[in-house]
Amino acid sequence: MNDTPPDTPQKLSRALDLLIEGELPATEARELQQKMKADPALLSLYLEKVRMESLLRDHAWSTVVAAASFKPASQNNKQRMVSRLWPVLAAAACVALLASLPMWMRSKTASGDKQVAATALPSVQFSATSVFSSATSTVSEDGALQFGDGVIMEDGSVSIRLPSGVEAVLKSPSRFSITGANRLRLDQGAGWFRVPSAANGFAVDLPEMEVVDLGTIFTAQVSEGEHQVQVEEGYVEVRQRAGDLVPHVLKAGEKLIRLASADTVQIVSGTSLLEPAAMMDEAEVVFRESLVHVPDQPFTERKPLLGSWQVQDGSPTVHNGRFAAQSRLTHLMGRFTRAIEPAENAVILVSFKSVSPMSLFHSKGFAGISLFDGDGELFFFGDKGGNSYFWELLTFGKNYRGHKEQRRSHDLAVQGSEETFTLRYRQRTGDFEIFRGRGVQGLPIVKGQTDPGLRFDGVRVANGSGGDFSFDELEVSVVKDSKE
Repeated sequence: MNDTPPDTPQKLSRALDLLIEGELPATEARELQQKMKADPALLSLYLEKVRMESLLRDHAWSTVVAAASFKPASQNNKQRMVSRLWPVLAAAACVALLASLPMWMRSKTASGDKQVAATALPSVQFSATSVFSSATSTVSEDGALQFGDGVIMEDGSVSIRLPSGVEAVLKSPSRFSITGANRLRLDQGAGWFRVPSAANGFAVDLPEMEVVDLGTIFTAQVSEGEHQVQVEEGYVEVRQRAGDLVPHVLKAGEKLIRLASADTVQIVSGTSLLEPAAMMDEAEVVFRESLVHVPDQPFTERKPLLGSWQVQDGSPTVHNGRFAAQSRLTHLMGRFTRAIEPAENAVILVSFKSVSPMSLFHSKGFAGISLFDGDGELFFFGDKGGNSYFWELLTFGKNYRGHKEQRRSHDLAVQGSEETFTLRYRQRTGDFEIFRGRGVQGLPIVKGQTDPGLRFDGVRVANGSGGDFSFDELEVSVVKDSKE
């Protein structure tokens, strides 16, 4: 008699959640993966959970109204809270899509909604040419900026959307941290802030004062010599931290100035201290493809939105709005509208969305994307090959002499299914980073250095024999580096 009870839908669904959270023991994880290989319905359920987790993580700030105040947790507690929260939300979304999910998931979701309001993280998008580093000793696995994490920005700018709906643009050089769902600290630099009525009470902490919004658009600037606050619309209240200075309420068109060497303030007429539109990077897109709504067809008949396709191996097709891998040797080269020459002093960004149809199981051959100069491979980003479920970045650089030559690899320690990644490379220095999401979002999950001055003219989509890499969005853009 077998004393082991059969798997129930409830147990399998719970095991999938634990697998996504990274909390399923290795032996059970392997058994569950074998079950997914043999059971298409179970695999579909897993992929749906992963997809919903990814969507919720990318768009959390737009789907949640955060509490007006937030008490930061310790760094370890914050990471545990966030890592456990997303599977809860993913399960909640799947309930609406899959009627077969058990009732315990519904009750789990109900208790999770209250947590979201307190833990929804800000959306952070740095400019393409920005140079920045974290002042925090640890960085989250997905690079998301946590509450209280300090950032030192040496060049460029950053756009921030807080869970409360506040929009902020900060200009370098600056030092800042997002201290709550409706609060930000600016120790150096200039910032522009748009505050919706629902976020009334938003505050910016400056070294010598606190600026509290009363429903407005305003700018602030901090240097060693002085603090300035300028109101464009509405009102703000400025509260001094030291001395006997009374709070001041500023209206549109008024600017408050406080010199570091004085305990007095001056209120004058003034204009905005910062113009966000003037800080936008002008990117040139040299290759773009979107397959989401493309009918099934071979790539021999497909012209990308920008650039051109060249089939190198196999018979690649578009199927169900994505590059069809199907575990066959398939190489597809996308040539740019023009080559990116070494003398351009450019910052190159490659963004793509991986929609691997088999999720965990692209482990029998290399599969991913590569940047090329002619026939020379310069970067590879994708599946590690062999007996591994994770991705890596390989940097080949100049004078690459073939696969037998050892080059430094960077382990991403993340799975590639239903994820958007961006590779950024700077010609001037050879520095590169990998970010989760489209563009320079949050902090890099991988960074390093290769040869400076590399030339690029193509991006290859590679699927080794036994692999199953796929994509539905791919873009390569070029921005002039702000430093010569």
